[in-house]
Amino acid sequence: MTLHKPLLGALAATLMTTTLVAGAAELPEGTVISAENIDKIKSDTFEGHTVESLLSERMEWRIRNNGWKLPLAKSKEIPLDPKWVKASQANAGKTKINAETCQVDGWSAGQPFPNIDMKDPQAAEKVVWNWHLGQLSGDVAYVPYFTQALIDGAKGVHAEPVAEFTRYAMKGRLSGDAVEGDGGERSRQLLYFKGPADMKGLGTFSIMYDSTKVNDVWAYIPAVRRVRRLSGGAWMDPIGSSDQLQDDLEIFNARPCWYPGYKMLGKRWVLAVANSKTPLWNKNGKDFAEKYPVLENAAPFWNMNNNRFEPREVYVIEATTPSEHPYSKKVLYVDTKYPRIYYGEAYNRKGEFWKFMEFHSYAAKAEDGFGDVRTSGGAIIDFQRNHATVFLVDSGTWKTNIPGVSSKDYSLQSLQAAGR
Repeated sequence: MTLHKPLLGALAATLMTTTLVAGAAELPEGTVISAENIDKIKSDTFEGHTVESLLSERMEWRIRNNGWKLPLAKSKEIPLDPKWVKASQANAGKTKINAETCQVDGWSAGQPFPNIDMKDPQAAEKVVWNWHLGQLSGDVAYVPYFTQALIDGAKGVHAEPVAEFTRYAMKGRLSGDAVEGDGGERSRQLLYFKGPADMKGLGTFSIMYDSTKVNDVWAYIPAVRRVRRLSGGAWMDPIGSSDQLQDDLEIFNARPCWYPGYKMLGKRWVLAVANSKTPLWNKNGKDFAEKYPVLENAAPFWNMNNNRFEPREVYVIEATTPSEHPYSKKVLYVDTKYPRIYYGEAYNRKGEFWKFMEFHSYAAKAEDGFGDVRTSGGAIIDFQRNHATVFLVDSGTWKTNIPGVSSKDYSLQSLQAAGR
């Protein structure tokens, strides 16, 4: 029997593919993906996924061009708190996005949309609402010490401000009453700097509303010992001299309805840090290596190379910004199992790639036993000016659901007292 040329070609292609797959190796835990080996191992697998398939376009670009190294770690399930799971499941089929009021009708606690249907035209927006309302962060998250290290990609760290941050939930509470106050507020945030001397006392107090109303934000200025009210558009402004907008806190910090549109680009697997090493920062360290055990003391200095990257399934969502926003769009990589954003890409008004955002997290226990998810560190990298802001937490002092506190402890007066 004589085979036709097209059939011979198809058979040869099949044999070649089979040979490539058969020759691919399953990489051991601890393998480090780097610019030096990426071409050799990109067809190899880890937990059944090829290395190439676990890297987004921008991730691969960073590895090849920016010194990023990813040590592979076996994936681990994140324990989801039973209270949160029960509250989330109770929302199934009962919640609905209300575009006019900028609310989710029928929501009281947990993630408002526990079952995402990829065919639903609102799927992307629902994932973002899950992030906004349903994070596993507890009713009170208190972070006494974190740094926003400012890094020049050629010269290294040039500023190391240290701050304190608290977020207090007014709605969606899972301990006691679900709502505190009149129901108009979503949460309160208090942030102030503890050092260096020229920044000490500078801080902000913010009220986030569960409505169309933009955040109320006040800043305390130590030099004049006065409080100044910031504009309603402050959520799009940079935080001090950092590379981070208010909207970039943990990658996405806006009310979902402030963005005019969302597009679900699909589901995929990526390498991300969901079970981070801790701590990633030692505020009492004497040199770079002691202070920043997660960073490499070599240009560009901002790569968090010394952590554990594991395969995670994510939704990939394109978020279109309002016209006055510095970005034209953000691309978000959101865990499919619970509300957590691992990566973000920001594009300028010309549609050019501008910033890469990367956040690492880990599961922990609150003071009352609640199972929460905390940030160990994050980076907002501005590739257009070769500069980054690396956010690192003193994880040993973080507390969630502190007993005996109330919304009265987080107010404009609290900001003034902290500043003074």
